[in-house]
Amino acid sequence: MEVLLEISRVFMLTYALAFVMPIFWIVLFLVYLQYRRQLLTEKKLFGRAINNLGKQMLTSVGLGAVGGIAASIVLVFLGLSLEQIGLYFIWPVALLLLLLNPRYLCFSYAGGIVALLVLFTRYILTDLFPGLSENLMVEALLKIHIPALLVLIGLLHLIEAFLIYFGAHQGSSPVYLKQESGGVIGAYLLQRFWPIPLVGLLVSVVLQSEIVGVSMPDWWPILQSTIQPGEGQSLQYMVIPVAAGLGYADIAISSSPRERSRFSAKWLAAYSIVLLIIAIASEYYPSLIIIGVILAPVGHEILIIYGKKREEKRPSYYQFTPHGVQLMTVLPGSSAMEAGLQEGDKITGINNMEVNSTRELMTKIDESYFMVFVEGIRDGSHFSVILKKEAGTRTDTGRIYNDQMRPASSSLLLHRCVELGVIPVPEPDSPVYLEARKPDTLGWIRKIKKRIKVMLRIS
Repeated sequence: MEVLLEISRVFMLTYALAFVMPIFWIVLFLVYLQYRRQLLTEKKLFGRAINNLGKQMLTSVGLGAVGGIAASIVLVFLGLSLEQIGLYFIWPVALLLLLLNPRYLCFSYAGGIVALLVLFTRYILTDLFPGLSENLMVEALLKIHIPALLVLIGLLHLIEAFLIYFGAHQGSSPVYLKQESGGVIGAYLLQRFWPIPLVGLLVSVVLQSEIVGVSMPDWWPILQSTIQPGEGQSLQYMVIPVAAGLGYADIAISSSPRERSRFSAKWLAAYSIVLLIIAIASEYYPSLIIIGVILAPVGHEILIIYGKKREEKRPSYYQFTPHGVQLMTVLPGSSAMEAGLQEGDKITGINNMEVNSTRELMTKIDESYFMVFVEGIRDGSHFSVILKKEAGTRTDTGRIYNDQMRPASSSLLLHRCVELGVIPVPEPDSPVYLEARKPDTLGWIRKIKKRIKVMLRIS
C-alpha cells in the first residue's frame, strides 16, 4: 500500500508540473487562436459573438485535464516511454501538417508518417547506408517502438472520442452555409480543441547498484522497451511532464450538433479500439505492424470522409419552410429565451398577425409595444408566449423599418434578430452566408513568395 501511495504522489506531482510546461502553453495559445477565429466568424455573420471565449477556454482546459489524467494513467500502466513513442518526432511533423490544413493537426496523420519513416529507415535506408545509424537523430528514430506509437495514437483518439461525446456540441457555432446548388441552409460548425497535459516516461540504462526510486512489480511494464540493458545493468524509468493537443472540427447539416457529435464519437471510439487491439497484438505478431501503420492515418481519413458525405446526402436539418419562421438558435440569457422560445420553434404569428419571413417577423415586432404576443408550433403542437422587449435596444417601440433602413439589408436584419435573442433558419436566397472552399494546400507557399517579391521591389 505504501508503494502505491508513493507512486500516486509522484504521479500527481508530475502531472501538476505539466500545466507549467512551455509546450502546454504553446498548445493553449493555439487553442486560443482557433476559438478566437471562430468568434470572429460569428461576429461577421451575426454582428456579435455567439459563444464566450473565456468559457470556451475554461471548458477545453477542464475537459483536457480530465482526458489527460486518464491517458497518463494508461501510458504509465503500460510502461510506454517517450523514446518508444517518438513524441519528439511527432510534434514537428504535426506542426508542418498544420501549415497544409488545420484539420491535419492530428497525431493519427503525424504518427502514421513517423511510423512509416521508422520502417523506411530501419529496413531500407540503413541497409543502403550502414553508417547512417550512428547519426544521433537517426539513432533516436530507430529507437521508436511502433506498437507503442500506435498505442499512443489509439489511446489519444479514444480520449478524444470521450471528449467529443460529452462536450463537442457545446459552443457550436450557427452559420448560414451556401451549398454547391446555390441555396443557403442553416448549419452548425462544431469546433473543439483540448490541450492535454500528460505524464510521460523516460527510460535509461543504469547499473543495478545505482537504481533509485520506487520498485515496480515484476510484471511491469506491459509493453517492454526496445532498449536492452547489458550485464549488471537495468532499465530505470523516470516520470516527466509533457503535453499534447486534440482537436475536433465538424459540421452538422442534416442533424443537430448533439446528434452529430455523438455519431462522430461512436465511430472514432470504434476506430481507436481496433487500432489499440492491432497495436498490442503486433507486439506478439510483428506482421500486424504494417496494418496498424496504414490504419492510423487512412482509417481516420475514411471516418472524416464518410461523416461528411453522410451529412451532405441527407436532407438539411435547418431548412427554410414557406410558412412561418423556423428558429435555428435561441441565445441564452436573451429576451427570447426568457419568454420561453426554444430552438426548433416555428413562429407563425405576432400579435394575431401571420408572419412568413424574417423581415415580416422583425417588422411586426418593431411595430409592437413592449409586450409582444408570439404564436407558433412546437413539436406539432401550437404554443404561445409573451415576449418582453428590452428597453434601450434597437428593437424598442417606435424603432420600425423604414425605407432608409431596408437597403442596409439582410445583415442588419439578422443582427437585429440576434439582439432579440433568435437566429432564424435562413431563406434560400439569403445574401448573408459562408461558403465552403476547398483548402489551398500550397497557398501558404505562394503567400511567402509574394511577400518576398514585394520586399525585393522595395529594396
